[in-house]
This record gives sequence, structure tokens and C-alpha cells, in this order.
Amino acid sequence: MERLPLSVCIIARNEEQRIERCLASVATIAAQIVVVDTGSTDATIERARRAGAEVFSIPWEDDFAAARNASLDRARQPWILVLDADERLVTPEELARTITTASDDVGGFLVEVRSVSTAGGGSPTPYLVHVVRLFRNDRRHRYEGIIHEQILPSIVRAGYRCAPSAVAIEHDGYDLDPATMRVKHERNMRLLDRALARDPESAFYRFHRAKTAMALGRFDRAAADLDVALRTARGDGILLPQVLNHAALLATFQNRWHEAIAYAQRSLELLPGQPMSWFLIGESFRALGDAGAALDAYRHTAEALDADDPRVRLAGTLRIPRHELCQRIEQMVRALDTHNERTRVFISNRLEKHMDSTARPLLTLAMIVRNEETTLQRCLESVRGVVDQIVVVDTGSTDDTIAVAERFGAEVYRFPWCDDFAAARNESLRHARGQWILYLDADETLTPESAQMLRQLVERQPAQVGGLLCTIVSPHRQGSDGVETHRGAYPRLFRNYGYPRLAFRGRVHEQITPAIVECGGAIVHSPIVIWHSGYDVSRERLEEKVRRNYRLLIEHVKEEPLNAYAWFQLGQTLARMQLFSEAEGAFELALQIGLSPPLQASAASAMAYLCGTQQRYAEALEWAEKSLRIVPDQTLALAYKAHALEALGERDAARRAFTELLERLDRGTEHLSVGFEIELDRTRIEQKVRALSSAPAAAVNTR
Repeated sequence: MERLPLSVCIIARNEEQRIERCLASVATIAAQIVVVDTGSTDATIERARRAGAEVFSIPWEDDFAAARNASLDRARQPWILVLDADERLVTPEELARTITTASDDVGGFLVEVRSVSTAGGGSPTPYLVHVVRLFRNDRRHRYEGIIHEQILPSIVRAGYRCAPSAVAIEHDGYDLDPATMRVKHERNMRLLDRALARDPESAFYRFHRAKTAMALGRFDRAAADLDVALRTARGDGILLPQVLNHAALLATFQNRWHEAIAYAQRSLELLPGQPMSWFLIGESFRALGDAGAALDAYRHTAEALDADDPRVRLAGTLRIPRHELCQRIEQMVRALDTHNERTRVFISNRLEKHMDSTARPLLTLAMIVRNEETTLQRCLESVRGVVDQIVVVDTGSTDDTIAVAERFGAEVYRFPWCDDFAAARNESLRHARGQWILYLDADETLTPESAQMLRQLVERQPAQVGGLLCTIVSPHRQGSDGVETHRGAYPRLFRNYGYPRLAFRGRVHEQITPAIVECGGAIVHSPIVIWHSGYDVSRERLEEKVRRNYRLLIEHVKEEPLNAYAWFQLGQTLARMQLFSEAEGAFELALQIGLSPPLQASAASAMAYLCGTQQRYAEALEWAEKSLRIVPDQTLALAYKAHALEALGERDAARRAFTELLERLDRGTEHLSVGFEIELDRTRIEQKVRALSSAPAAAVNTR
């Protein structure tokens, strides 16, 4: 694409982690890139200059408009696009079309800014706002306001009008870890306090301070500011409908469903056709158990999403994923137990268009990689012809990993490693377009039998199924003792409910299960098998991996001391490091906090192993029996029980336990009933039964 008569203006401070992605999104189209730095102490300036930007340094004066205007003063091209360092342009072709066809009376264009916000510590919520970010370079066009600064008033005063556009920007600035996010909100709160000290009757600043207070969980303060904004906002503009919508949103946070409905309905009276208002009404009626009213509101939401009212776009809206809306409607239809013709016609004519099933691929493979050139090819060959889209997030490869991925047609995205597996995996979810997502590591392969059945399997899943448990077969090298094969069941295949609603959690041994459940999806077993070779490596490589996991898990439990799953995984890692006492403490804490029954059984089984290793056989027997009470049909805990009984001199009971173990191995099992199992050596168990049936014999390790 040719460079456009466009100056991109950015203000930045300590944005070394994000600014390169921002600049890369406009590097091929902008004739000029201006970066005004307000006091960086990291590599922001160096990276901006390396990317071709003109960098200017100014002191930060707690005034966003002043910094923005300093960047505009240095723009030389006829058009200006304003970005933040945590944003990126996603529609360069649309931007080119917009400015080359602009009529003379248009001074600026509304641009769609997609962002994610977390209010009150809740789940991440996607938002859309339409703001003027693209405008003519005119000395009269300048920003106003120390925070939430605006350019639109000056454009209108200069005699221009603003027009809608299809230009879109992705904004990551509110998709941060909780501590960083809180610092950002506190800074905004401070600036908003200053703005309101100057202009206490400003409905605009009251509204924005209320939104910030909601994000900080200060609901009483948010309610007070919204009350003032409701009284002072003009009834003929777009601010009051926004205030009413956020009053409704706050009411839903506090389960005040009738108030939420009243606020949203009033907003619709002022500005009809707002998807956010209708969706909040639908959510409120759903919570109240009125399926009919909820269904009607969701229908209106779908119709509003089809519309293209510039005033509604300017007011902003929740970005409601189409498939989520479809699921809501399906749920309400089932609740009403009615499939009348009107509903069928509506779903077929409206919802199928929203789902866009013909354009949306069935299956995305999502991966994170780093220096995986030796294993990645085999992984991608195992899914050839199975997946429609391959998303590879590279966290810093210095070998040919990226070249291997690109040979298989993968979309490769670079993501700086930040000691957080969930963060890297979530970057892959951002780019996943498939209706279903399969995630693999580079040292994993889909078995041929699983590859053959996978597509048909996901196509026939009912709407309520959100995830499929896959069996991960993982050989663990045991030094001179050979290889021990572990089997675990994890939801590696799941519906794409849309990031950030669907997101991994945890620095290491990251989980997707909580997000699937929160999205309303059931998780069921499947026959899919994945082979994992990541622990069948040299002793040095394995020790390096265990030390890394230990470090990340320590950070995880510091950040989330009541996360039972993190303590469970820490216990596993400590056991591998032969820190048995510390491992026991981690498992016991995980059990006290609360694990799911399969993981309770696995933790109790691990405790049996640890006690047996230290010759505390009575305790080992107690833990093994506890594990079997939780999940009776497992094999590993039964093996530990048999060994403990033998060590305690209970020969007949031990023989019976080993015999039962053989019977279970003969029966087999279609699905794992615990978090993980270890494949047992049948020959050694048979030797045990024979030995215990005759003369006394020393214990033989069945693992």
C-alpha cells in the first residue's frame, strides 16, 4: 500500500512493551509518525526511533490535552490519526479509502475503538466506542480537557462536520493485570478529581469518574456521581443515554434488576436502537426468570446490532459477541419450551447472519512457541487438513520456528515473554476466528485416529457443550529407571466464546475450565488423544523445566494465595524436586482451600505416594483410601493402597488389592475419572499377586 498523506500522532511514556506493535500497524501507510514522549525511563524512545518515528520529549504536566496538542503541533501531513501506544490500527485499507474519498465539508471521522474493561474486579467486558481520531490537520483543531480529552468541539467550531467511518482500532490499555490496571484507574481518578474541582457541574466528568469508580469497585461513589450526571446532563445529547446505560450496568452488578431495566428503558426513550440498553434489559429479565421478556429484549439487541445509527455509534456500546447473543436466545427459547414459527423464522433470518457460519471457520489451532524448530513441524503435520486456521504466538524464538510455522500457513504473532503462560495463550485467543479452538504445544501431536474424527466430533456437539476433555499421554523420563507414562484429561478443545470472555488463567499450568464454565458451557469427555513428549527429555532439560515451573508457581501462589489449583500444581512440582515435606504442605493446603472431586482424588493419591516414599505406610494407606472414596474406579490410588498394605504386613488384603488392580486394568476405562493416572506395569503386578499368594516377598515398584 502507498503511503498516505497522513501523520500519526502518539503520546507515550514507558511503553517499550507495546509501542512497537502500535507503530508496526501504521508503518507502511503513514507518511509521518510523531511520538511525543512525556518522560520515559525505559526503551520507549529508542524503539520508537528504530521504527522510524520522529520523537519529541516534553515534560508531563498532568494534562492529556496539552500533550496531545504538542503532537499535533508537529504534524505536517493533511490528515492526522491519533493513537495511543497501547493501540493498533486494524483497518489500514479502510483508512485509506476514508480519507481519499472525504468530502470537503468533513473535518473528522468517527473511528471504532475496541477495548476491554474490568469493572469492580469482575470479568473482562468488551466495549465499543466511536470517537473522532481521524481528522484534518487544521491549526484550529485542538484537544480540550486534562483527561478524556476531546477534539470534536473544536472541529465543529471550525465549521466542519464529522462523519462515520469503518476505520477500527484495537485498544489494549484496559486489558492489564489487576495491579497495573488499578494504578491506571487511580491515576485517572486523580485527574478527574482535578477536572471536577475546576468544573463541579460537568456531567461529562461526573460520568467518567463514575465509570472509573465502577472499575475500582467503588460502587457507592459511582452511584453518587451518576446521580449528579443524571440531573445535569442535557436531555437532547448523547451523554445522558450513556449515563443511564451505566446506571443500568451498575444496577446489574448489584443485582438490582428492576432498577437496571428502568434505567435502560429510559435510555432507549432518549436514543432508540442501542444494543447495550436492550442487552442489559435482556440480562435483567433473564436474572428475574422472565424468559419471554428476556427473549424479546435479546431480539431487539440483535436488530439494533444490524442498524447503523451514527448517534448510537457515537454513544458507544458493549461489544456483544454474536454467538453469545445467539446462545442467550436459544436458552430463552428452551426455557419457554416453545418453537413457534415466528421464533424459527427470526433465528434463521437474523441469528444465522450474526453467526456468519459460512464465513467463520470451524476450527482454529492456537499455539504458543519459542525455539521449537525441532518439534513444531511434527505437531503441525498431525493437524494438516483438520484445522482451518493456525494461530502461532511466538514469545521470542531465535531459531527457525517462525519459518516452520509460516510454511504451514500459520498466522504468526509476536508476543514478548512475561513469565505468564496464560497471558501468552490469551494472545492466541485474540486472533482465533474458528467456532472451536484446539490448543496444542509444539511438543505435542494429535494421534491419527483423533485427527480423523475431530471435525465430525465438534460439528455434532449440542449447543450446551462448551468444552471437550482430551486425554494427554505424556511419557516422563525417570533417569535409569526408564519411562513412566502419565495420562491426564484436559479441555484442549472448546467453543470460541470470544476473548476476553474466554481466557486462560494462571502463570503456569494455566486453566481454561473456569472461563468455559462461566460462559455457560458444559465440559464432557471425548475420545480425542494427544501425545505429549515434553517430559521425555534429558535429565538436564527436565530439571530446567521443573525449576521454571517452580519459579512461576511460587509467583502464582503469592498473587493468588487461595488458588487451590495453583497449590496443587506446586505440590506436583515440589514432589518432582524431591522436596517431600514442602510438597505435602502444598497438597494439604490445596485440599483445605477446595479442589474439584477428580483433583481431590489426585491430591490424596499424591499424598499416599509421598507418605509411602518416606515409609510412613499407615498414613499412605489412609490417603489412598481417602482418594478411593472420592473416585472409587481409579487405578493409581489402588496401587498405592496395595503397596501400603503389603508394607504393613497385611498380606491377604494386599493380595486382594493387587488382584483387584489387575481386574481394573483388564476392564480398562473409556475416560479418566481423576486429574491424572500413571500407566502401571501389568507384569510386575502379576508377580506381586503370585508372591503374596506364596512365600513373603519384598515390595516391587509397580510404577
